[in-house]
Amino acid sequence: MSAQTITFQAHSLNPAEVVRVYRHDSAANNSLPPDSVLLRFLAAPINPQDLMVIAGRYPVQPHYKHVGEPIPGYDGVARVERIGEGVSTLQVGDHVIPRAHGLGTWRSEAVVPASSLLKISNKIEPSTACLLKTSCSVAYLLVESAKNLHPGDFVAINAASGSIARMAVQFARLRGCPSICIIRDREDVESVRQSLLSQGAHVVLTESEFEKGGVAAACVEGKRVMLALDSVFGTSGQHLAALLSTGGTFINYGSLGGASGQIALTQELLFWKQITFRNFRLSQALSAYPEQAQVQLLNWFVELFEQGQLVAPPVHTVEWNNGEGLEEKIRETFLKQGALVGYPKPVLQFESV
Repeated sequence: MSAQTITFQAHSLNPAEVVRVYRHDSAANNSLPPDSVLLRFLAAPINPQDLMVIAGRYPVQPHYKHVGEPIPGYDGVARVERIGEGVSTLQVGDHVIPRAHGLGTWRSEAVVPASSLLKISNKIEPSTACLLKTSCSVAYLLVESAKNLHPGDFVAINAASGSIARMAVQFARLRGCPSICIIRDREDVESVRQSLLSQGAHVVLTESEFEKGGVAAACVEGKRVMLALDSVFGTSGQHLAALLSTGGTFINYGSLGGASGQIALTQELLFWKQITFRNFRLSQALSAYPEQAQVQLLNWFVELFEQGQLVAPPVHTVEWNNGEGLEEKIRETFLKQGALVGYPKPVLQFESV
């Protein structure tokens, strides 16, 4: 029985040039350290964060290597296949996700300490389960962190077709807060618009529609816009900040517009409107939750999906197969990634599902 692992040979802004797929012997029959488990991965997303890791622009680098090369992938869901004799917190068949960054999920199997994992419900599809942490948790914590957000208040969100933004729209809806969503100009704009409207958005505008004179003012007239969620920064973030009402909060959680972007802190924003500006880091936000509270939060997300109160964001499935051509398929996915910003998130779907 064989296994496969993705690595990257060097830091690069072009991941397609440095990723490699290695086929090697499976660890299925090897002895396990007492504190460890053997995992079979079911699904793993390709997040913007992962591309930053490969580029060398993320502070946490992979903890695991294969043939001396780092194994990327910081999110995913796996099934426990075997457990070490000292493991009491997990059982064979449990579904788990990484507790922290650096686990290396872009591989068919792994042997890791049980303490590096969080157990989750196995009642939802792996393509949804692999988004629980870096999409659902981020979106929920972004919305919940706005203490001055009350039912009837509005939330402004850019890059709103992304997985985190889509979940934020839904969590805001659960708090009684409609969303003003800004999306990129695109061919499928109407289907994306209708999708977001059905999930809790009040209005969905493309960037070109938003920039037309008077449109932004009309969107917020008579409304209390108390939270802006920005994953782009730069000009897009500046426009988003301008929508906020007095006392509102602006949270940046990404830089899809590039690392060189800037937002001008005008007198209107700081003095007249007294806008609060801050950033968001998942690890810092989750640190306020004990382990059991994190597990309960994840399982609550699962319940909401099962009840139909949450709808999983669309994903682009990349079938992981054990035949030839996997490396080329992965490279093609990376080559498309830059052109597909704002489109469904790629998710590696493993053969073992």
